[in-house]
Amino acid sequence: MPNITNATLLTGEWSKLAEFGLKSYAQDEPLSIDSSKLLDEYLCLETLQKIMPELGASNLKVTASLVMKRMAFLTLAPVLYAMSGFDKGLDASLSNCVFEYPLENALWVSKMPLKDTSVTTGVDDRDRWREALLSKLFAGNLTLLVERFYTLTNVSKRILWENIAVRVFSIYEQRILMTIPEEKRAQAKLDYDFLLDKNTTVLFGLNENPLLAFYRAKQKTALSDKPVRVRRTCCFYYQATEPAEYCNSCPLPLRNNRVKAKSKIS
Repeated sequence: MPNITNATLLTGEWSKLAEFGLKSYAQDEPLSIDSSKLLDEYLCLETLQKIMPELGASNLKVTASLVMKRMAFLTLAPVLYAMSGFDKGLDASLSNCVFEYPLENALWVSKMPLKDTSVTTGVDDRDRWREALLSKLFAGNLTLLVERFYTLTNVSKRILWENIAVRVFSIYEQRILMTIPEEKRAQAKLDYDFLLDKNTTVLFGLNENPLLAFYRAKQKTALSDKPVRVRRTCCFYYQATEPAEYCNSCPLPLRNNRVKAKSKIS
């Protein structure tokens, strides 16, 4: 086991992580469920059915995809930022997380309560400390939810994993590496590289790294002013909006434009 010691979040560090939704758990949070209970088929289905009309989703597949997008951000952002920005580890195992699901006008207003918000830091072996933290985050949380949502709604695992992957990419590229002090960036880049290494598999509880298939070069599109990493799958967001709206990295409008262009040529 890595040499782990207890630490504390400084006031400024806590405030930063709170921007990503982190908060201490209070008993009887409204519209919430212990994340571990989502592994129960009945409770998971009941929760998704409650959320579906509030999201404006057309079916449970759409609901599961959009719920995974929200859960992925709330789980990943505070944990990855604390690890790479502050060298402090939050416990993101399923048993320590609570899933909130309030929405207003079909927009999430949920946060991420943790039952235990204490943190650790790796002293002599940061690599092993990092792997232990990330194993709780993925194999002990998100990987389990991917399997549950898939078996319950038949939503594609590729869609769910790309929902998680795009969160990892944006958290590092747009939040961590762009905002942390210069002296921290080299280590943060190593953390990001570790998550994208083809040999990094154990922490996901899988035989391969599920993030790699979605890490592609960015490109300019008709939907974005800046280069974006176009998704390989669609997250179904357009099926929960009226009129239909698409993410700026959605592949569907680009495919549709190519089909239209081809039909005009032929």
